[in-house]
Amino acid sequence: MHAIRAIGAQSDAAPTPTFRLLGDFTVDPPAFVPHGRKARALLARLALADGPLTRDRLSTLFWSRRAETQAHASLRQCLMELKAWTRASPPLIHADRDTVRIDRAQVADDMSFLLAACAADDTEKALRWLPGEGAALLADLGGIDEVWDDWLAAERARRHEGIVREVLAMADRLFDAGAIDQTLAVAERMTRFDPCSEHAARLVMRARWQAGDDDGVRHAWQRIEDAVARGLDGKPSPETRTLYKNLTASRPPRPAPLVPASIVPLRSRNQQTARPAGRPFAGRVGVLAAGIVALSLVGADAPRGAPRAAAFAAPVVRIEPVVPRGGDALEQQFADALAADFVRLATASGGVVRVLDGRTRDDGEDFIVRVAIDREGNALSSESRVVDAVGGSLLWSNRLYETTGNLTLLRERTAVSVANMVDCGLSMNGRDRALATNADRRVLVFAICDANRRREIARMTSLLEEMTRRWPGDASAWAWLALARAMSIDGSDRPAERERRRQVAIRDVHHALTLDPANVLALVAWSWTGRGELFAVEGLPKIDRALAIDPDFPPALMANALGLFQAGFVGASVDPAIRAAEADPTSIAKAFGVVRRLAAAGRLKDASDRFAEVERLWPGHPDLAEHRRRLAEEYGRTAAAALYRAAKPDERRTFELLLLHQIADPAADRSALDAAAEEEFARHPPVAYYLAAHYSRTGDMAKALAWLNRAPVRDTAGQWSLLYWPSVAPLRRDPRFFVKMAQIGLVDYWRRTNRWPDFCREPGLRYDCRQEAARLVALGRALGDGIALNRRRQSQGPRRAPS
Repeated sequence: MHAIRAIGAQSDAAPTPTFRLLGDFTVDPPAFVPHGRKARALLARLALADGPLTRDRLSTLFWSRRAETQAHASLRQCLMELKAWTRASPPLIHADRDTVRIDRAQVADDMSFLLAACAADDTEKALRWLPGEGAALLADLGGIDEVWDDWLAAERARRHEGIVREVLAMADRLFDAGAIDQTLAVAERMTRFDPCSEHAARLVMRARWQAGDDDGVRHAWQRIEDAVARGLDGKPSPETRTLYKNLTASRPPRPAPLVPASIVPLRSRNQQTARPAGRPFAGRVGVLAAGIVALSLVGADAPRGAPRAAAFAAPVVRIEPVVPRGGDALEQQFADALAADFVRLATASGGVVRVLDGRTRDDGEDFIVRVAIDREGNALSSESRVVDAVGGSLLWSNRLYETTGNLTLLRERTAVSVANMVDCGLSMNGRDRALATNADRRVLVFAICDANRRREIARMTSLLEEMTRRWPGDASAWAWLALARAMSIDGSDRPAERERRRQVAIRDVHHALTLDPANVLALVAWSWTGRGELFAVEGLPKIDRALAIDPDFPPALMANALGLFQAGFVGASVDPAIRAAEADPTSIAKAFGVVRRLAAAGRLKDASDRFAEVERLWPGHPDLAEHRRRLAEEYGRTAAAALYRAAKPDERRTFELLLLHQIADPAADRSALDAAAEEEFARHPPVAYYLAAHYSRTGDMAKALAWLNRAPVRDTAGQWSLLYWPSVAPLRRDPRFFVKMAQIGLVDYWRRTNRWPDFCREPGLRYDCRQEAARLVALGRALGDGIALNRRRQSQGPRRAPS
């Protein structure tokens, strides 16, 4: 292939034309693409030539049935269509009396980029230029002329052979160097580019085996077996069959116990450090640059984070039986429990997800889910993968580890990760739409979903930008891009940058709604673009619009439950939380969200029943302790004392158990609790809201009001909603509580919407919410007028005494 002009040498005024020869022919930038098919074919032939081509040869190639003079005249006319090339300065195509040639120094093409990347062992660039299935050379330029078609068939075979040879040579070098992940990425792509390449299939099997993935070895064998069955021989070569037999007969090496940095091992319950009550498990609440926090948190609902994807769409998913690789009793028990989770997921999906029992075979699905379980000493690992049933390629894989004493957490994380990926993939495909036929798009979709699952917002945004560039009319992609941008708003400390991100997110929302006015995900993204503490509350009108279009859209239901709860409409937040949890039966976080809202609404019996059901489904889960303690606090001294007595000695020294002990025994020494409270407040100021609620429960209103006064009104993590629980009613009766809500901004919201929170109807309130709101507004105006008057007087200078 001809030389390529280096990118650094390009002129800013004249970008280098880049030919796309693999697949449908095109040129970047599009202004260089001629309209006629023969003009495009002529341009492609010149790009593929090693030197000048004679006019006689070109005339015969495209007009073989015409007389020589007519063919030459047609060639001249065709060259006129390429005047953007022949009249460029300097010319890109040189056409003299006898020959035509393209200036190789001024053009580039995808095959040259690909071969150069292979020569340099540059995996990233090679994967960028190596297309997937259906990428024949000049795929859309067949049928122009019989002579052209004969030449094109021979050229396709020659170029295809060269590409396969160079790419697989690079993959062999990568494998020999121990770069297993890169080898696998290149070889998997080659199996899509050339499904009958046994060399690529053998590389995939060897790399999978080296990575400890014997299930992947079997899958690679099945693909090549199916592919060559359509050929003349009908079965793989002896070399491939022998390799598969040898690999499956030996146990693959297991990965080291130390997991990659991108996969955070889950800590056992005994390893978890004490954390302030009411704080989220997913990490400290703060800017999203420090880590995205999930929608459903333990103590109070949390700041902006990634919602779950939409309800299941038209394509169908098959979950195959969970495979316990070691076959021991513990693995089998874990596999059975995980299979039950998948059955509940399938039931909630309404038939979109199908679970096979190992005896049934159904080939009508679009995606296949496979999960394998491994025992490694006192640890268990689960490896999940989603496979494209259409092309057979691996779309996503994930491995999680946990000790054998904490398997419920591993089970829940495994089920949630699979459900998230399946749900997200189907949502991005488009609701009620047939599966996208473009294999690259399917791969890109699951890469985006993986970034969303890992809360890698920058990567998610970059991938979505690529998707919207390639499919600019896809309203779903624009909605997801808006959502990713909304999640990044709080990732900057600079107000100007946060506002810029906010405006960009809103711009993408409007674009998505222009393409599809009924795009509910775009409305959800819009609801997350608000400023300050009350973004979820201020976004409720947009969520109402989304639910009017689709009343069962899970992200809208969760956003509705969050906004209503933070706004003080506790009773109204219960129903959307229940519906969201029912749509996602694998999520313990959403199940606990229902428990919290029921308890906060005063429905303690219902909350306890829900908690018992959660404990039955996820026995021994570490999050159970937090919610068991929260319910005990609501039930009062007797329940708190029983729970405290059941705690281990080391647990009793934690901050949470010190709080519980004071409820159980108000006469106990408070010095340790006071010291722990100050330490926690220094680390995490929003804990002041929880401390205000705690002292309200114990009847120490002086301390409750003191902590309420110290609680921040910015960067609160939504912790003020802890004050809505029934046991905190004594604090809500004090007008100073209402003043705090005004400082946060909630009173202004209640006034504007003329919708007042549930506590305004509680007995014993020492103020009327509407009248108190009016009084605070009048006081604020008077204070503002006084400040303005004082500034005017200061600007006028001191008054002079009369002479």
